[in-house]
Amino acid sequence: MTNPSSPFLPQAMLTADELTHYFAEEERIHLPSGAAAIREGLPGNEMYVLLEGELAISVQGKRIDYLTPGMILGEMAMVDDRPRSATATATTDCLLVRLDRNSFLGLISRSPEFALRVMNIMSIRTRRLIEEEVRRQRMEEELAIGRRIQLSLLPRGCPQVPGYEFAAGYRAAREVGGDLYDFIVQPDNPSRVHIVIADVTGKGVPAALFMAVSKTLMHNYAIDGHSPSEALRRANQFIREDETSPLFLSAFYGLLDTDIHCLTYANAGHNPPIWLQQSTGDLELLRARGIVLGAFDTYIPEEKLCFLQPGDYVVFFTDGITEARNPAGDFLDDEGLEAVIASRNWSSAEELLTAILMAVDEFADGAPQADDYTVVVMRRKPLIEEATTDFTDYADFSEKS
Repeated sequence: MTNPSSPFLPQAMLTADELTHYFAEEERIHLPSGAAAIREGLPGNEMYVLLEGELAISVQGKRIDYLTPGMILGEMAMVDDRPRSATATATTDCLLVRLDRNSFLGLISRSPEFALRVMNIMSIRTRRLIEEEVRRQRMEEELAIGRRIQLSLLPRGCPQVPGYEFAAGYRAAREVGGDLYDFIVQPDNPSRVHIVIADVTGKGVPAALFMAVSKTLMHNYAIDGHSPSEALRRANQFIREDETSPLFLSAFYGLLDTDIHCLTYANAGHNPPIWLQQSTGDLELLRARGIVLGAFDTYIPEEKLCFLQPGDYVVFFTDGITEARNPAGDFLDDEGLEAVIASRNWSSAEELLTAILMAVDEFADGAPQADDYTVVVMRRKPLIEEATTDFTDYADFSEKS
């Protein structure tokens, strides 16, 4: 609703005395709640003055402002003879004065100062629109900076690991979020691969910067050889000691030992990954007790183990996937994602990743993407494929990490 304390209102609306003085003999129109006084795109041959009630102003279905008694509407289209640029809909029963061009010319011939008041109101509105456009442009610049920061944090590719394959997908929403995934091959033990997927609460540049710090923390803890639980504990301690940050971080941290095919993992309030067991087709959530990082000082996350069999998959994801909405407002939810994963026998991690992203698109059916999508698919290759792994590629990735 329009703010009564706005510095624009004393000048951008007619006073009660002015309403009485100018419109004592003009035509009144009663507009019931829900009816439109003017409609976007239609010709504008008259203007209106709101005497009683409230009107909502919308552009392309999006509400942008409210009008209260004393405000005028439709004057721009009447003056420049162009179609209406917005729709005004009554939110209460309204009483308005209607002025066509002849009535307007007659009024200003009797009271020339009325033309000056209309010009003054139009000028104030124009200045306000300019200021709002400047703020919007600054916001877009900030989001662009945050987007560049965020994209720079993502890995350039997936690791080439003997006996395993990875596929990762990230799709940005219109706003900057805090999604992150990372792979860190432990330098002193290339058979140990650290896998992190995380999501910062909030959006914009602060979330992107906070994610940059979080990525650095996780990377350092991985290189030092810390376990998933200890890495998350240390990250939480760092975040809690930084009193300047009000943000929280959900994260799933896994450590894959390719020698024994064991995934050791800990969870800090993140969506539990889905383990697809190839031999049975069963799905299991990799749950572990834990809360988001930055919430409490004392934090000891639970650590668990998962032994992967040939052909098994693990799907890591952020909530942008399960919280994808369709035009009716329904969520894809965990059940929808699990149905995709269990729908058939997959031949590769890349094939399953592509199927998940396509399923999200089909479910959304054109609805705007509200949050970033991040999916990482890990697959232990069947034994016949393990023997063909390119160890040279693996060594190259380890050196780059």
